[in-house]
Amino acid sequence: MSGNNVESPIPERPLAVTLVQNSAGCNASANLARIDDLLADAPPGDLLALPEVFSIRGRDEDYRTQAEILPGPVIQHLAGLAVRRREWVLAGSVMEKAGDAVFNTSVLIARDGQVTATYRKIHLFEAYLDDGQVIRESDTYRAGDTPTLAAIEGWRCGLAICYDLRFPELFRHYAGQGAHLFFMPSNFTQKTGHAHWETLLRARAIENQAFVVAPNQCGSNPCTNVASYGHSLMIGPWGDVLAQAGDEECVLRATLDPADLVRTRSRIPVLQHRRLK
Repeated sequence: MSGNNVESPIPERPLAVTLVQNSAGCNASANLARIDDLLADAPPGDLLALPEVFSIRGRDEDYRTQAEILPGPVIQHLAGLAVRRREWVLAGSVMEKAGDAVFNTSVLIARDGQVTATYRKIHLFEAYLDDGQVIRESDTYRAGDTPTLAAIEGWRCGLAICYDLRFPELFRHYAGQGAHLFFMPSNFTQKTGHAHWETLLRARAIENQAFVVAPNQCGSNPCTNVASYGHSLMIGPWGDVLAQAGDEECVLRATLDPADLVRTRSRIPVLQHRRLK
């Protein structure tokens, strides 16, 4: 079967991205204050990207009790940050309360503080760690069911969260809809991150000839002692690493050049050669 690709114009201008890698605890106010501190000396660009559960990292009950109807206090705080910095903000994920359900939801905020897109994590992580600990996100929140493609000033952006990275069909769907950039806010664990994080991120970039912005948490969850991998990445459409963090909290900066999309897609026109969908 032939693929039904959507041809989208290449963005006209570069996108200057600021990425924050933080180590969150279970106090949202303290986590937000720490992010503000990390950004104090960082000049604004076009987009600020934060990790999954950047404002709270704790036990299952902490996520459920601190879930908020959107836009709640966390998103309102970031909306103010967007306005002050005149910068788009990717709120990697927050716990969203919707009726009786809780979702792990990514929120995109425009420069004027308005929410322009939301994405509920589709694939829920389940793992059995070497120490006998079990992580099962379905015990805490419900899976979303809708891919979300957002527009940032000419850039078509596919939204995803953490475990979604292991499901290439989501990113191929976005590529078929003309995506230039994937957002991959994460709380990837130390064990799985060491084995798979960079490999999977570069694969999603290479096979879809798109940029990837992947802010990850670092440090350990103070309530569960599960360690996050850090090593946040920004990757170009050729699979080249544009910026990479280490194990500690930090701020990364990179400029995504649309000319890289043109060069990559003209050298090997993979997206034009798709035969299956």
